[in-house]
Amino acid sequence: MMNVETKGLTYQPSGTKRPILSDVSYTFSQGSLTALLGPNGSGKTTMLKHFLAQIRSPEGAVLIDGKDSLSYSPKERSRILAWVPQNSSGESAFTVEDVVLMARYPYKGTWDDDSKEDIRIAEEAMETVGVLEFRNRDFTSLSGGERQRALIARALTQTTPWIFLDEPTSNLDVKHQIHIMQVLRERVDQKKTSAIVVMHDFNLVEKYCDRAIMLKEGRVVAKGETSEVLTPELLREVYEVEFEVFEREGQRFFVPKTEN
Repeated sequence: MMNVETKGLTYQPSGTKRPILSDVSYTFSQGSLTALLGPNGSGKTTMLKHFLAQIRSPEGAVLIDGKDSLSYSPKERSRILAWVPQNSSGESAFTVEDVVLMARYPYKGTWDDDSKEDIRIAEEAMETVGVLEFRNRDFTSLSGGERQRALIARALTQTTPWIFLDEPTSNLDVKHQIHIMQVLRERVDQKKTSAIVVMHDFNLVEKYCDRAIMLKEGRVVAKGETSEVLTPELLREVYEVEFEVFEREGQRFFVPKTEN
């Protein structure tokens, strides 16, 4: 099993009054769909960026398969971790298919063209998330939700054992939110990948995620199976909002209470 983990990870950029992350220790086990929860500014995206080496971490604080994350070359790391950012940039001169096929670079030499296998993998991924019909369109011509699905297709095309996704359903309508979470769930169940997903929709987390880790002000306040983390008490403590919990056909639903 290839785990990714943090050990006492602390991160405080210069000029800031408090750490963004404080002594965060957690092992993400392969074969799971894990939700990363917490209010805005709690350190969720920052935590994932340490694995991706977009932020330099202290030696031994971030491990991939037991090795320091910084000991991997960019290509080696890209064969293990795929990344779906919340916002896209830098793809303005490319078609959707070009953007998706960028995911195959870890497996190619400098001057290698896309192979038939590369194109097959990309087509399958685009079809899976519903953007194959847009393959020849400029990436920037897509709506926000269509771009988001194209970036998810790119991550699937990377064929890595791990995918990190930063709010992958934030720009999607309800139909596509459900579809993307189903795609992730199926790929985890088929042992094609493991996923860590930054989420704010507790109902989607409850239905699709095995485990959850909750952050507040850069610290881990809860971790474990989803049912253990998503409790009215913890949600009130972390989000400072009261939630009602309803159960129907074995699934819980979370509704924030509002003042009359």
